[in-house]
Amino acid sequence: MGLLSDFFVANEGEAARYADRMSEDDQGKAIALQLRPAEYKGFTDLEVGTLWAILEGKEWDADLHALESDEGGDEGDSWLFRFPDRLVQLLTHVEHSALDAALPRWADTEELQVDVAELRPVVLDLQRLAKQAIAEQKSLYLWGSL
Repeated sequence: MGLLSDFFVANEGEAARYADRMSEDDQGKAIALQLRPAEYKGFTDLEVGTLWAILEGKEWDADLHALESDEGGDEGDSWLFRFPDRLVQLLTHVEHSALDAALPRWADTEELQVDVAELRPVVLDLQRLAKQAIAEQKSLYLWGSL
């Protein structure tokens, strides 16, 4: 099945319900439908942090390029991370040409090793969701599960 990676926009309560949706019945399914996540496989906070560093033109630094862990969503086999405001702003304002230029470097990282074409929809979804988060005054999250 692989590593599930869902990116979505939510407030803190919605994010917690999304992270716990597997243990809930109909209410858990309803929150997933309501938030309309961008669903991918193979992305963790490390891959997102690496993209962040590439977009800034910096070396990846665990202290500078870390997503914010939500301890309530950490069940061992699943996790929840919030994108820091600085990253959301960067994703919102980065030009498409800069995103395109970042893709080969990101695709070639040790963690990913994928074709550039596979990453284009991911970065476009991240940019779309970042804009949505700002417009709705909410946060952008990454939920993952083994």
